[in-house]
This record gives sequence, structure tokens and C-alpha cells, in this order.
Amino acid sequence: MDKDLARLIEVMKARQRFVVTSHHNIDGDGIGTLLSFYFLLTSLGKEAVMMNDGNIPYFYQFLPEVEKIISYQNFLALYPDYHTTFDALVVVDCSNLARLGKAEEIAQGFSLVINVDHHPDNSRFGTINWIASEASSTFLVYTLFKELKIPLNQKVATTIMNGLISDTGGFTFVALDRRMLLIVEDLIRAGARTSEIMHHNFRCRRIEALKLLGKALERLTYDSELGVSFTYITQEDFQAYDAREEDTEGIVDYGLYIPGAEIAVLFKEIGREEFKVSLRAQREREVISIAHHFGGGGHFKAAGFKIRGDLQAVIQKVMQYIQYASQQKIVAH
Repeated sequence: MDKDLARLIEVMKARQRFVVTSHHNIDGDGIGTLLSFYFLLTSLGKEAVMMNDGNIPYFYQFLPEVEKIISYQNFLALYPDYHTTFDALVVVDCSNLARLGKAEEIAQGFSLVINVDHHPDNSRFGTINWIASEASSTFLVYTLFKELKIPLNQKVATTIMNGLISDTGGFTFVALDRRMLLIVEDLIRAGARTSEIMHHNFRCRRIEALKLLGKALERLTYDSELGVSFTYITQEDFQAYDAREEDTEGIVDYGLYIPGAEIAVLFKEIGREEFKVSLRAQREREVISIAHHFGGGGHFKAAGFKIRGDLQAVIQKVMQYIQYASQQKIVAH
């Protein structure tokens, strides 16, 4: 057994009260890992509280016991002495503490921080760090259930499957090898309904989200020589369509639908002259090096960063770097 995994199991058995959290603007992998780790702890007879900074997107509201995830503000109100009330903070699917948003503040109050993640650029901020970049975060929790010989039930299987499906884009970003198929079979046997999970992840969007998508597609630009597409969304777009942050989920992926496209970029205005840039890649290309160049991070095929400036200047700066990196083979081919 991996020594970090062994230490994690030892601590989980020894401690009693845990707070479990994940990154700000939580996604399907993050929420699946948050919930499944909570179920793991309660299966061990532990006391656990789930907390997250930010709203839970409406298309994940179908997940079991999602209503038990409390906001950062409510957590502080309910547990003002959290640093003595709880024994440990568990941070899942989060590459660094800054990604916790406001919840980063509470990490300083814990003497024991457990870091369970799959991002290759994880900063190893925990007291215990179990990092496995070759798997989705929910697969790590699945591994814990198996190591501890805890049977899977429908709730657990559903949350783990949600993470696998979300993280792999419905199994389109990974090779469906024998190991993955056996895991999927195991989760289905335990009660996970793949069609329902796929529907909520990819086919459940508000009309406001679809209108926002239409605007983004109207602006979609493609450079066939570079194999790179990009589009953008402004604050005015959010206001015009009464759209929210969660309504942008999946928009960047459309840039990869173009035959020959290998990198897709979405510029999303999140404040006055402040943008969140989402990057996606397929085939032999990667985007984590682009994100690192601009101070961000993520995965080889999915990454992002924040940048300030005028919209057109920001687009030009980022696209010029992608062109330079491609020519210098910084971005792998």
C-alpha cells in the first residue's frame, strides 16, 4: 500500500470529527468527491460536516444528501470554535489552498489538513498529501472504500460515478480500459444510474444558459493553422440573459467540436477588466503549461487561470502566447 494512503487511513481511524471541503465554484468531480468522502467517514462511524464556498450548481442538486453541504458563512456561524470542535480538515479535488476561496482562511486553524487530490500541479499543502494524478478524485475515494472493505451503496456509487463521468467528459477524455470498465460495472451493481447522471451533467441546462451558449458560439473564432478556437463572455452578456456563473459550464468544450481543433479557450469576464480563462485540449496537445505561464494550473487537458486587462488586449496576449508556445513546442504535440 502507498505510504501516503496508509497514513491517511491510519489518521481517519484515529480521529473522530472532520470537516470536508472542496474548491470554490465546485464542479462535478469536486462535488462527487466531497459527498463520497463524507459517506466514507460516516460509514466509519465518524462525525463529518461538509462545507463549501460558493453555490452548488442546480444540475448537481439531484445528488444524494447534497443539501447537507453548508456554505462557508453558515459554517462559521454554526461552528465559531471550529479549530477546537473538529480534529481535521479534509480538502478534496483542490490543487492549492487559494482555490478554496473564502474557506482558505479556516485552513490555518487546523493542525491536521488532509489533502486528497489528482491535479498534477498540487502544491502538497496538507499535513497528509495523497496525490494521484493518473485518476479522478472520486476514484481515490473508491480506492479508500475498497481498502477499508466498506460495501458500496447507491448513494456512494452515485456520487463516485458522478465524479468519474464529469471528470472524463462522459468517458471521452480517457481510454475505457478494462480497469475502468470493471469500476463502472461495480458502481452500476451498487446502484449508480449512468443515464441519469449523464443527463444532469450534460443535458440539463436552464434556458438562460442556452442563450448564453448561443452568444458564445456566435463569437467563436477558429485558427485552422494552430488548431485553436476561442470565444468570450462579458458581464453584459450575463446581465442580458440573466445568467449565472454555473451557466457557463461546458461552453469551452464546444470549441473542440470543430474538426482539427486541438485547443479551446473561453475568456469569461468575472469583474471589471478581470477574466477567468478556461482551457481545454484533446489528442496530443496539453494546456497546463499555458495555465502555468499565466499563474494558473489544472490538468494536462483542462486548465485555467485569471488575468486582468482590456478584453481585446487579454485575448491578444493569450493567443500570442499559445502561438509562440506551439511554435516552440512548449505545448506538446
